[in-house]
Amino acid sequence: MTKENSKRKKWTRRAFIITGGLAGTGLVVGVAGMMHVNKAIKKYSGIGMGEGASMNAWITIAPDNTVTLAIPRAEMGQGVYTSLPQLIAEELEIDMNSIRVVHPQPDRPYANTFMLTQKEPNAFKGYSVMEKMFAYIGIVGTGGSTSIPDGFNNMRYAGATAREMLKKAAADQWGVSVASCKAENGYIINDKNERLSYGELADAASKIKIKDLPELKKKEEWTKIRKPVQRLDIPEKVTGDAEFSLDVRLDNMLYAAMRHPATIGGKITAIKNQADIEGMKGVKKVVLTDFGAAVIADNTWRAKNAALALDLAEDDMGNSSISSESINQQLTEILKAKPIATPEEEGDVDGALSTGGKTIEARYDVPYLAHATMEPLNCTVLVEEDQAQVWVGHQASFVVRNAVNEVCDIDKDKIIVHTTYLGGGFGRRGEPDYVKKAAAVAKVMSGTPIQTVFTREEDMRNDMYRPAVASQFKAAVNDQGEIDAWDNMIALQSVSHSSMTRLMPSMAVKPEDDEATTEGAMHLPYDMNSRRVAFGQLDLPIEVGFWRSVGSSQNAFFTECFMDECAEAAGQDPFEFRRAKLDAHPRFKAVLEKVAEMSNWKTPLPENKFRGIALHKSFGSIVGEVAEITKIGDKEFSIDKYYCAIDCGEYVNPNTIEAQMQGGIIFGLSAALYGEITWNNGQVEQYNFPQYDMVRMNVSPIVDVHIMDVDEYPGGVGEPGTPPAAPALVNAISAAIGTRVRSLPLAKQGYRFV
Repeated sequence: MTKENSKRKKWTRRAFIITGGLAGTGLVVGVAGMMHVNKAIKKYSGIGMGEGASMNAWITIAPDNTVTLAIPRAEMGQGVYTSLPQLIAEELEIDMNSIRVVHPQPDRPYANTFMLTQKEPNAFKGYSVMEKMFAYIGIVGTGGSTSIPDGFNNMRYAGATAREMLKKAAADQWGVSVASCKAENGYIINDKNERLSYGELADAASKIKIKDLPELKKKEEWTKIRKPVQRLDIPEKVTGDAEFSLDVRLDNMLYAAMRHPATIGGKITAIKNQADIEGMKGVKKVVLTDFGAAVIADNTWRAKNAALALDLAEDDMGNSSISSESINQQLTEILKAKPIATPEEEGDVDGALSTGGKTIEARYDVPYLAHATMEPLNCTVLVEEDQAQVWVGHQASFVVRNAVNEVCDIDKDKIIVHTTYLGGGFGRRGEPDYVKKAAAVAKVMSGTPIQTVFTREEDMRNDMYRPAVASQFKAAVNDQGEIDAWDNMIALQSVSHSSMTRLMPSMAVKPEDDEATTEGAMHLPYDMNSRRVAFGQLDLPIEVGFWRSVGSSQNAFFTECFMDECAEAAGQDPFEFRRAKLDAHPRFKAVLEKVAEMSNWKTPLPENKFRGIALHKSFGSIVGEVAEITKIGDKEFSIDKYYCAIDCGEYVNPNTIEAQMQGGIIFGLSAALYGEITWNNGQVEQYNFPQYDMVRMNVSPIVDVHIMDVDEYPGGVGEPGTPPAAPALVNAISAAIGTRVRSLPLAKQGYRFV
């Protein structure tokens, strides 16, 4: 029904439907991560990914030696369709060019337990009860920069398990010991230099039982991990064969466009001109759903124009008074009120503030932000009586299945999810809303596949935004340059509470328990004599969600800019001020020193050139950045270069890390320079990119990236490049103009970048 390409085969009804009984077997995380390998292989043998025999839930080998890998993490440009196969290929001893990648169904072996537990898996010690619970629930998703941390052990053990099965099959056929056999480039070779291909051995190997976890290769034996491997998705993206969800074309497919209530949290109560719209050329049906009004037509253009012509009756649900001004007033009141939580408090902060050295105060602010993914949100759904299929670019296939189940009341095991490439995710494509809306539309025309496309205007005005945040600081710096007291009060809407209420209501945290609120604001690595971090909750009908790097995206801006203010109060260089406070955290110190070395921090710059520095840890990785700028006019700058050093522990593909640092910095700069969602009369004022600009080529800096060589468990790389981008730039600008910049975006304050 859909086109196929050389790397990614579309799924049939039988493909990787793995459900039931997993809790009883103990295999709730995966073949490689548990000691119950035999049960796993027995259970999953014969579950096909096209031609060939299954070694385990991740690997199928065809007679022609093609190795098909099930990669259950969404490919949205971050390179997981290459880096995760690298981990398997390292142990399986296969060439990367022999790999074909498919995306499996959202079933329990593919659960991303690390995404919620943030705990390093240890295959030899087993998994915690909490991890098993998350796996049993089947949380199959991509987010929090967790693909490599979650898969680093498991994927290697999957490859090693398959390797040992193949070696045993070959040894049995030759009548020799397994110890006399080795795996090499898709073959098993014995002491006599006889060889059998994986394809020849696959069927016999799939019946082999392995009692113990295999031994992994030593680091010095790696030939693929830590090597710059060409991404497997690039060729088909260059040729145009890559299928994003907007590319999906099915027989007899129709197209839909939606209109949402104009006021946030409002409700469309009636369509006044439904008959007139249904009489328009190409229009098949006009639908009023619980989520808004939709027009179904024979192409997207006609559906969109007809939707724009809808005359709608609406109830604003009392939200028309919401404005950016009223939101700012509420944030100010929260900063002055008693916090709902104080998750970090060490020493006597109040005493140090009253008796310590020089006291400084500052308030920092950031606005709401949209995700603004380049590929417009879209989803194709086919409902057929008691079953459904979905074609969508989504970060969490289990969310897709749950959403269709909820809207269409179809059993989950009768819902097939075809996960395509994502044209940008950033957290937006982890939400259920656009899938639910597409399902609601498709449900009214059972038997007909309908692709619902959300225009940029409808998406931008109905996003799950990064919240507006205000952060109040007060610090005391003594004559020795020590921070006697650090007091930080934050006001915002709880992201985790809002998002999890939509995703998994039973697991939604209370606002006062939301760790995302203070991530990047507490547990700072700098030595301080006393510190306190507290926050208050802003309650509004505006929905907020996970935005690339979540709480760190704003808290890094706040804390690293205020660190510069503390350095200025102490009369010290910003780099030296930070370094003196990192003796207890050598990994942070090493990153800071490296990025200073890269940028020649101690070397004076030419006239009108300035630098800013920032250091931040998020998602298990430490990133230091230095922005180098040129002052052209009073408020006019060029952003010349960014230097970036990252300690992500062990790493897989250095090319991917470099690309993610570059992309993360540009993403952060777009927000710092231009990003802002404002409100008036309960409505969003930005509709499209003319009002919500992005960094263009002429503004984009050169980015120089260095990966630290650190032998520690991997951290994430998809998001950590974003948080330091804004403070590094703002610290450079503040140095250039001699006063502090404390709110974003910069363009709103008259700054220009060329």
